[in-house]
Parts: sequence; structure tokens; C-alpha cells
Amino acid sequence: MTGTWETQEIPANGCRKNAARLIALSSVLIILLPLIVMAQDKAKAPDDLNSLLKDLASSDPAVAMQAAKAVKSQRSVAKETVPALAKAIRHPNEVVRMTIIEALSELGPEAAPAVPALTEALKDEDPMVREAAALALFGVGKASIPSVPSLVQCLGDRNKKVRDAVILALVSLEQAALPALLGALGSKDPMARDTAAQALGRMGAAAVPDLVALLKKSDPNASPAASKALAEIGEPAVEPLIEVLTTGKQPAATLAGHTLAAIGSSAVPALVEALKRKR
Repeated sequence: MTGTWETQEIPANGCRKNAARLIALSSVLIILLPLIVMAQDKAKAPDDLNSLLKDLASSDPAVAMQAAKAVKSQRSVAKETVPALAKAIRHPNEVVRMTIIEALSELGPEAAPAVPALTEALKDEDPMVREAAALALFGVGKASIPSVPSLVQCLGDRNKKVRDAVILALVSLEQAALPALLGALGSKDPMARDTAAQALGRMGAAAVPDLVALLKKSDPNASPAASKALAEIGEPAVEPLIEVLTTGKQPAATLAGHTLAAIGSSAVPALVEALKRKR
């Protein structure tokens, strides 16, 4: 023994073989990793649908929340559990209710069987739950038409996010929501009138004839609210408003003039032409 380390040379072909093995192993891991993750997710999700349904109905918030999250993460499972989700909306824990409504919201039109429960949730004491319910009804689409009266009752909600969600749901229903919204313009609640006017303003030209008719009635509540909606609609309302201004009775004619002024420059050419004709 000389006290010195002796080095051994590794053949070049050995290095190449080790490198090849590492590359092959990396390739296998890249292929298998997504499968491993999917297997872990599957293991975390309840395999037994009946067990999942039972957990959704649990009075224990932790159990119900875990079930709701599992449903929310699996669209195919959510479709099968819509009736159970609808029942679970009444859970005493507001966070659980929110999660369940969000799961239904992601299903869109497939959540139609839950419309009655979502409609009831519009009365929830928690504004975030009310907002979520309105957004879920918006996602359901035409099948949520039965919820229109309850949505209209929320027009005066003191939470702006709830009102915005309600507007979205009502506007998406178009003609089906139009009569109820027009009726809301006569509400004694200024907030409800203003929100209804915003919704009608977003409906565009389809709402103009009925709004002009309301403006002509000179109702102290409905007429000014109709004026706001017509101003929001803008150009499609210009010609009917000019007609009221030039041929209508007071105070409707004056209100039509104020509405045209609110519309602004886009109303000027038609207004000038109308005044020329009148002369």
C-alpha cells in the first residue's frame, strides 16, 4: 500500500450506457407522471356514489364540504347528483351552500332540475349565496324562466354584486323577463326602479316601445325610470323619443327632451331634422 489513491478508468462505452439509461428512465417518468397524478386524484374522490350522496346531506359541515368539493371537481359526478345538490343548498353552513351552488353553476343548463332550489336561495341571508344563486340561474339559461318573479324581487337588494348578478340573469332571459322588469319600474323602492332601468337599458331596442309607452303615462315613478332606461339604450330610442317630444302631451314631451339630452350627440341630427319638419 503506497498511500495514494488509484483511479480506475471507466470505459467510454460505460458512460454512454449510463446516459442512455438515464434518458430512458426520464422518458418513462414523463409518461407515467400524469397517470400517477390521475390515480391519486381518483383515490381521493369517493368511489361510491351513494356514499357521496349521503355525505352531501350530512349536517357536519366538514363532511358536506368534502363531498361538495368532490362533486365540484368531477363534472360527470355532478350531473348525477343534481337532485342531491339541490337539496343540499339548504345546508345550515353558508360556505357549504356556496360550494354546492358553485358546483351547480359550472353545470350550466344541465343544472335545470335545481332551478326551484336556486330560486329559493335568492332569499338567503348571506349576500354571497344570493349572488351565486343568481349567477347559477344565469348559467342555466331559458330553463330558469320560472325564477323571474323572485329575481325581480331582488332588484332592490342592498348588495351591488347581487343586483349586478340579477341584472345579468334577467337580461339573458330577454322577452320572458320584459313584462316583470317593466312592472318593476313603478316600484316604490328607488333602488329597485334604478336596477330595473339598468336591466331594461341592456335589453336594447326590443324594450323601446314599452318604455316609451310608460314614459307617456307620466307616472311619477315609472316614467322617470323609463327615461333612464331609454337613455341607456341610446340611438334606437331616438326616433320614438322625438315623436313624443314633437307631438306628445306634457309632461311626457319635456321628459322625452331630457332623455334625448341624456343620450347626447347621437340624437342631435335626428332632432334637428325633426324640428325642421315641424316648421
